[in-house]
Amino acid sequence: MSNIHLITTCTNGKNGLSNGTLSLSKYTSGHISSEMLINSWCSAVNSAIPASASVCAVDLYKGGHWATAKAILKEYPIDLWIISAGLGLLNHKDKVLPYQATFAKGYEESIPSYSHQYVGKSFHRTWWKEINERSPFKLQHPTSITALMKKNNRDYFIICGSPDYINAIELDIINGLQHLNDSQKQLLIITSKKINVRLESFLFKSNQHMAQWLKCNMLMLNISLARYLVKEFVGSKADNLHLLSQQLTKKLENLPEREFKKGIRRSLEEVNAYILNLLIRQPGISATQALRIFRDGGNSFEEKRFRVVFKAIAESKP
Repeated sequence: MSNIHLITTCTNGKNGLSNGTLSLSKYTSGHISSEMLINSWCSAVNSAIPASASVCAVDLYKGGHWATAKAILKEYPIDLWIISAGLGLLNHKDKVLPYQATFAKGYEESIPSYSHQYVGKSFHRTWWKEINERSPFKLQHPTSITALMKKNNRDYFIICGSPDYINAIELDIINGLQHLNDSQKQLLIITSKKINVRLESFLFKSNQHMAQWLKCNMLMLNISLARYLVKEFVGSKADNLHLLSQQLTKKLENLPEREFKKGIRRSLEEVNAYILNLLIRQPGISATQALRIFRDGGNSFEEKRFRVVFKAIAESKP
């Protein structure tokens, strides 16, 4: 069986963050053109990596999602790749430095949309293309999904992540399809929303029902599905990811529906008080852990807003 490339998103939670961390917020604080933003960020990355890189990419990220990705790498014969909004396509062995940049909305380090110059989130696709073309790792390995598929056209590719990140890499995936021997067998994309029509046949759409079946939260759902599929693929010595995903779909259809209790919607003031109290009791808790405890307690609040509030309160504490 050919090699499996698991390509998944980075996480906002990172080890080694400090006041001197390379952060996109320092470049987006004022009015700056899209071209200038790309040039400034890539220049900063290419200057900082050779001088400061000391962390292996696999050890940079933290949280439940990344713990699961590392477990897959340890347990199965895969190569792990990272969709990094700040550094481009990374291999888990790359030596990197802590940074803050994300395709998700609502953060100081969010990559802007530039709606006056681009339609929707199309700038995110431009950003992804540009940072990969200027990657400091070009001499070490392929720095785009297209190049990775071209170099390993007989291998299998499981790509999983949030809709924001899948949106950013869609064109890269589409361009890579032409290089695969049999793309329908070799590629599977796991995410929770619709994707480009040209990629629909490769989509395994995740949902809350699957999270209940896997006994994980929604933050870890996509990577948990990837873990399950890798296990089944390797264990059965399969050669068709599409067929395997169809079999899993049928299996899930036959499972009994579980009762889903909707959490109580909390106000901003209630969330502020909840987080403050939680940080007093557990000073080292992460935003992901805090959100999990909050929701397990029967509460509801939009995830991205929760994280913004958490960060603001955590940084304001002495």
